[in-house]
Amino acid sequence: MEAVAKLNNYPTSPRKMRLLADLIRGLEVEKALGILQFNPKHPAVPMYKLLKSAINNWEQKNADEKVEDAGLIVKTIMVDCGRVIKRMRPAPQGRGYRIRKRSNHVTLIVDSRFDKNDGNATTKAKKVEASPVEERVVTEKAKKTAIKKAETKPSAKAPKAKAKPEVAKTEKKKTEKAEKKSKK
Repeated sequence: MEAVAKLNNYPTSPRKMRLLADLIRGLEVEKALGILQFNPKHPAVPMYKLLKSAINNWEQKNADEKVEDAGLIVKTIMVDCGRVIKRMRPAPQGRGYRIRKRSNHVTLIVDSRFDKNDGNATTKAKKVEASPVEERVVTEKAKKTAIKKAETKPSAKAPKAKAKPEVAKTEKKKTEKAEKKSKK
């Protein structure tokens, strides 16, 4: 069972908050708390508190379970743009520059990694088995592409021997002289 926590109108830009959200998305709760606790960015403190709040909300919903045994993960975290306060800053020659003080809304959803019904991890992807024919086709294609790459690229172990142009010219001259003598 999942639990939700929301933070509304926190006065920092959504872009800065998304950097932190991307760090903890999909992680286990303990790891996410450790990352946020020692992150030097200023939005890390409210994000840490928000995650703690989501954990407490999950504990309220699931009073009979422990957080350590449930294997909580940060299932979803969304950072949306909040209200923008517009201010004016004096500028040269009587002008005024607009300043936009941005804010954001953060929604964090925490869920148990294990499903109560079957005991398997819900986040693991199901394995899709391919038929032997499909596997054979894939391997043959892979072999063909590997052979083509090997033919086009020279190997690093055996560098190509370049013919020296001077030697080729002298050999050509010798063969021409031999041909002229044979004609006479």
